[in-house]
Amino acid sequence: MGIPTITLPGTIDNDLAYTDFSIGFDTAVNGVLTELIKVRDTMVSHDRIGIVEVMGNKCGDIALHAGSADFILLPEMEFDIDVICDQLIKNNIRNRKTSMIVLAEGAGKGDKLAGYIREKTKLEVKSVVLGYTQRGGSPTGKDRILATRLGGQAVSLLAQGVSNRAVGIHDNKVQNMDIYEALDAEKQFDSELYTLGKIMAR
Repeated sequence: MGIPTITLPGTIDNDLAYTDFSIGFDTAVNGVLTELIKVRDTMVSHDRIGIVEVMGNKCGDIALHAGSADFILLPEMEFDIDVICDQLIKNNIRNRKTSMIVLAEGAGKGDKLAGYIREKTKLEVKSVVLGYTQRGGSPTGKDRILATRLGGQAVSLLAQGVSNRAVGIHDNKVQNMDIYEALDAEKQFDSELYTLGKIMAR
């Protein structure tokens, strides 16, 4: 439409490939972590298996970065729920009554998963959907700084007469690229972090 435009990555899902982090992602992750701790405390006190469903349709970064669970189920990674059920049964036999499962919404629905595990294992399972609480709250310091840095770059580019660019961050450096190239970039899944999370959950 002829309007000079610079775009910023504003999505809590962190599903834009051209930037390492999007504005709002860190705030969402910290919000999920706070709620996970509360849910875990309740599950421990009642010897239950807890499933916490978080946002993330096609991108499971919120679940991956929030972690802090025995199992993290993501749309990017295949998983066998029967294998998970077998492990939960083994945990119960070893007197480990509580386990936590973090489920990205793109990988399934918490209530449906809870029903299947309950039927398969005969264990008590509760599902919690965090919902829109992930979208609210005061921004974290990291998000405030990120928004400031990216916004400053956007204003600077417009002042120079530059347009149709997408501003993001890579390796902690602010960068910009053609908006169409940015939107066409393919998101890379952080398999190293996923593997590390599985190791830490053991």
